[in-house]
Amino acid sequence: MKNKLIIIALVIGLFTACNRDEYDAPNSLSDVSWYTSGFRDTIIRVNVDNFASFSDLSQGALSHKWTIEEGSFYLKGPITRSDTIFDDFKIQPESLESEDETVHVLFTKGGLKKVNLYNEFSEYVEFKGADGFIFPSKEVAGKWVIDTTFIVDVYDTIVPKILIRQNGIVVPHESETDEIIVEAGSTLEFVDVSTIGRPNTRSWSIAGVTKTDSLSVIQFNKLGSYKGNLNISRQGESLPGDYDNYKIPATITVIPSSLPFEVAGEVVELENQTIQIPYNGEFAPFSDQSSHFTVTVNGTPFTIASIGVNASNATLLEIKLQEQIYRSDVITVSYDGSGDFESTDTRIPGAFSNLPVIMHNVNLLSADIAGFEKSEFWMARADNEGTFEITTEQFTSGTSSLKLVLKPGQTSTNVEGILAANELTLDPDKEYTISYNLYLAPGAIGTGTARTQIGLFFLPDNLQFFDATIRTMATGVWTQSIKINYKPNTANVTNMYFRFLGLVDKSTDATIYIDDLHIVETEVRP
Repeated sequence: MKNKLIIIALVIGLFTACNRDEYDAPNSLSDVSWYTSGFRDTIIRVNVDNFASFSDLSQGALSHKWTIEEGSFYLKGPITRSDTIFDDFKIQPESLESEDETVHVLFTKGGLKKVNLYNEFSEYVEFKGADGFIFPSKEVAGKWVIDTTFIVDVYDTIVPKILIRQNGIVVPHESETDEIIVEAGSTLEFVDVSTIGRPNTRSWSIAGVTKTDSLSVIQFNKLGSYKGNLNISRQGESLPGDYDNYKIPATITVIPSSLPFEVAGEVVELENQTIQIPYNGEFAPFSDQSSHFTVTVNGTPFTIASIGVNASNATLLEIKLQEQIYRSDVITVSYDGSGDFESTDTRIPGAFSNLPVIMHNVNLLSADIAGFEKSEFWMARADNEGTFEITTEQFTSGTSSLKLVLKPGQTSTNVEGILAANELTLDPDKEYTISYNLYLAPGAIGTGTARTQIGLFFLPDNLQFFDATIRTMATGVWTQSIKINYKPNTANVTNMYFRFLGLVDKSTDATIYIDDLHIVETEVRP
């Protein structure tokens, strides 16, 4: 067991002085007060095999008594900072009761433990906490009694426990003779299932990869044999700290993959105009392969400036063009399969044709705003009669969306949701492309005329961008990427809102959901 000293800092040296052998006789003043090493904490927290201190500061008590539970022990002082093992400090013979004014209690078992203080007074007294809480005495058999119990949360020493899963199946890892065979490009799941000691942070370190999630998926790309370990700890301002390191006994052996060496995801353009192609394995060093690749931009082959691998991730092939590319370009990449490069596990990459490149597209809105993930960023307009809310009923990404509902007979023919102020800044010298996803719930009534529309307003421009496709759009499915182009008229556009506008006769009965709002600078090839 790891023992760590809790440094107790209490006023006027209360907890470094020796306890009195006899209880002081009461004087004419009756008052009740106490102090603990947990200060103002309602629950005192300590590590197992460590102690907490309690002092009865009451005056004028007729009698007083501390009571502890089995597995807890009274210690005699003084206790110094260098003390970490407390067996020599246990008061003998062992007892669960003490009449000392100050007690130091050692806790040898984890869980919630109790320390009780029982005082008797000849007159009414009450304890007044710093937070205004009042604990009154109760009259029992002609005496006024303060009977209070302190709760101590004792944290066990951390005991690491993990699982390793391969293709969803738990594999042995507890013995040094265990070997986990992994094909290059494949993954293992490492799961921290530790409960003893209540750890709250962790760090996996395996094959040069570091992960901090309790369930971490690690891909193995290089041939070889690897060991791993888990650093696990309990941290927090009010928590007693602890840590441990678990070295995984099993050996992880990476062998050549039986799968073809191929593209394993979407081809994307990075912000610096690099085209990045993900593969299901790492590339071995190679010479120039430009002659075997073709990159077309809007149907025209462009000259390749360089081909290499990402500096920190050798599964990513990267292509740079000599000419500039733009967000509006349509780009494809092809490989003829005749190059002389390979993966680190000796696989040869296969040919592919006309893979589309997803262009770099930075949303000017944060993910929480764009995805309606936090309700505090969006508010209903003050005069709304229809329903406005952030909901988890429908969404295209994340876990929520914006819901707008119009019902027949509303005094107002619209319902509006506005973005919180100062969450948006647009430049009047630039043009922007705005897009969002829209879901029209089945059974909508009142969508057959031009009046039923979705409006997007920018403030202080107050410009209207109506999307009238709701009249004919399919119901019960998401309509993707409704787009609007917008150039601000003023330099201080800082806000926007959605308006769901119903029929003039107020007969609209419809529910819509909006998700994945996206605002980006419009970029067009000159």
